[in-house]
Amino acid sequence: MVCGVLVACVFPAAAALAGVPSKAAGEAAEFVLRKFGKEAAEYGVSSMAERLEKLAARYGTEALQAARRVGPAGIRAVEQAGEQGDIVVQLLARHGDGALWLTVRSDRLALFARFGDDAAEAMLRHSEIAGAFVEQFGVRGARAMKSLGGQNARRLAMLTADGGLHRLGRVEEVLDLIARYGDRAMDFVWRNKGALAVSATLAAFLANPEPFLNGTRDLAKIGAETMGTPLATASGEVAKEAARNVNWTAILLAGLTAAAVLVVRYRVRGRFRRGGKRRMS
Repeated sequence: MVCGVLVACVFPAAAALAGVPSKAAGEAAEFVLRKFGKEAAEYGVSSMAERLEKLAARYGTEALQAARRVGPAGIRAVEQAGEQGDIVVQLLARHGDGALWLTVRSDRLALFARFGDDAAEAMLRHSEIAGAFVEQFGVRGARAMKSLGGQNARRLAMLTADGGLHRLGRVEEVLDLIARYGDRAMDFVWRNKGALAVSATLAAFLANPEPFLNGTRDLAKIGAETMGTPLATASGEVAKEAARNVNWTAILLAGLTAAAVLVVRYRVRGRFRRGGKRRMS
């Protein structure tokens, strides 16, 4: 009885070491062959199961999930990925065959490794446009980009390329707002990028975006409210700012130089006058 128990406990490990596919790998192989038909026809059940067993031993059961979703093309992608095989397994298991194009280049895999599913979803929606954007802005950029439709994703990329996004200032907050509100926010930013370049206007929008997005508050009124600041207050602020920006050292040196020049001129003129009086006498 004891011997029987020991054999039962040891047999699964021994079978795996001997290359005998596990039950999970065998079931996954049968599923792949049924689902993918002609594409998987070149493989028999045992051959497919052995390949899947090797992948599962290296990458875990997520490799079997990737095979079920993507089929032979996914299995080949994992086998050819080398050191990035674990990243390929994660991508295919989570996102299916749509992620195959991400697996053919190491830089795309690197973005997924650094920034996770947000980056993958952004690139799956907007391909190379999103890749460049995620590279520049990281997770924030990925979340903003994945929230947008095609037209607004292109607008966001163009606004970045021509420097408009950075001219707005507070870039991180703008991206967070776009990620939250998606196309509504990007439509608004695109149509009002000139007005939003004014810091007071942008601050009002970021502080409470809903009324602007719903059309119940107008950006133009923000400018009018700013212009309505009392003149004395505005003048005082301008004077303070001007005083802060004055180079007082340069002014002092210039004043001393001017005084010295005047002294020299006064002395020279005095000598000429005294000399003239002596000659006349």
